[in-house]
Amino acid sequence: MKHIMFIFTFFLITFTSSLSLLFAETEQSQAWEPQVAGRFYPGNDAALKDQINGFLKKVPSQKSHGRPLAIISPHAGYVYSGQVAAYGYSAIKDNGFKRVIVLAPSHSGRRYRGASILTVKNFKTPLGLIPVDQEACGHLLNTSFAPESKNAHNNSPLKLFGAYDGAYKGEHSLETQLPFLQITLGDFILVPVMVGVLINDDFDKIADAIRPLLDDKTLLVVSSDFTHYGDAYRYVPFRENVEENIKNLDYGAFEKILNKDFNGLRDYRKETGINACGILPISILLKLLPDSAKGHILNYDTSGRQTNNFVYSVSYASILFTKDAEIKSGAYRPQEKSQTDEHALCFSEKEKNILLSLARNTLETYTGTGASPEIDLRFFTQTPRLLERYGVFVTLKKDGHLRGCIGYILPKTPLYQAVVENTINSSAKDNRFVPVNRAEIKDIDIEISVLSQPRKINTFHEFTVGKEGIVIRKGYASAVFLPHVATEQGWDKTETLQHLCRKAGLPVNAWKDNDMEFFVFTADVFHEAKKL
Repeated sequence: MKHIMFIFTFFLITFTSSLSLLFAETEQSQAWEPQVAGRFYPGNDAALKDQINGFLKKVPSQKSHGRPLAIISPHAGYVYSGQVAAYGYSAIKDNGFKRVIVLAPSHSGRRYRGASILTVKNFKTPLGLIPVDQEACGHLLNTSFAPESKNAHNNSPLKLFGAYDGAYKGEHSLETQLPFLQITLGDFILVPVMVGVLINDDFDKIADAIRPLLDDKTLLVVSSDFTHYGDAYRYVPFRENVEENIKNLDYGAFEKILNKDFNGLRDYRKETGINACGILPISILLKLLPDSAKGHILNYDTSGRQTNNFVYSVSYASILFTKDAEIKSGAYRPQEKSQTDEHALCFSEKEKNILLSLARNTLETYTGTGASPEIDLRFFTQTPRLLERYGVFVTLKKDGHLRGCIGYILPKTPLYQAVVENTINSSAKDNRFVPVNRAEIKDIDIEISVLSQPRKINTFHEFTVGKEGIVIRKGYASAVFLPHVATEQGWDKTETLQHLCRKAGLPVNAWKDNDMEFFVFTADVFHEAKKL
């Protein structure tokens, strides 16, 4: 089993000015030698390949969850956590990633505030050398922030990234991810980030510095194990039903993580004392993920179950974050006329009534049974257009106030199916609201927006407020407003773009950045008749 590790927490460490960055300036060397090869994983290249490929072969075929953005992966000895890790790495293969940012916790006994980026040209494993992305690392190391102190004698810029090699000496949390990446991705460049202790708004600052590095070719990997149970870890919150209680404890944290609930995870840590060693890197990840990102638990296990001994146990999980079909330059191909021509986008009253009736039936069925309604496709013989693929949003309103809104920007499934799926998503999976309950149904109005194929525009000046919906995209971050949102809120173009940036988790004026992309679309919007 893994050696006992020192766990950094959010709340129990008192800081003084002497505990700020302990980063030493180091001369750049050629390669950082592996620290735990032969202990945490085989030190022989052939044996290491065989072990990892063996893990990957045992991963069953997984359904596509969308385009991968990030994974949370365990970092124990491969004999314990390797099979769990393989689920996450199997999911990110064949997606064209060329750069990987690894956020890993430092188990070093020396405390340092911020994050360390080793100034080397390569990281070495038994499988060969991994080049370090010098430009990206330089960007982070050169990033500084406004002074924390208003004292005129102490107003130097705050540095949260430094080159402290003590964070890497003997450390396994980052290194254990590298052989899996070499096997599944092949050639890539690395941005190694070893996270120390973070306080106050350090999370936002570090996330803001990393965010410009995120693009379609960049994968985020967060290294973390979860509950460390037992006297040796100084964490024994229960002694009865240990296996079940550990699982409940872990899944309580997973719930916060899947919901991208940064504050909720902090509160959960305070309430339970859960000692997941990567909780700080995970918290940075939650700051970086866009609202549209969806989390998926791919696999979960504990060393206690593997050894049939819960005197001591460490928990492992593979968690994948994805997004739906991408919006990027050159991504769109000509669609059928019915999906691109604005006039053709107008649906007949019969078609609208069928879709609204379908959404209402879905809402009533799902809130009552938790299942989708059964649909006979013969019902659409007179309306074959509802079998075509369109982007669509379903909006739920209660007493005139938003109660849920989720949809697909790009054509993904037949229109009738998209309406069913997004009625369920809006009622039960919009993280801004609690799920709709059966008692509310009579007070909820349903609105459906069928979208034209988005088209890229060169500048925000080409966006027409009120007539067109808009999508912004920068790196991993993206957000969308339907055409009527700005009109309902009384926003002008600048206000619309500012609110859109805020929704995407970007600075409010990021719409002015040169690398921001804009896409516009029109929509046929219809809703249920007013109740008398």
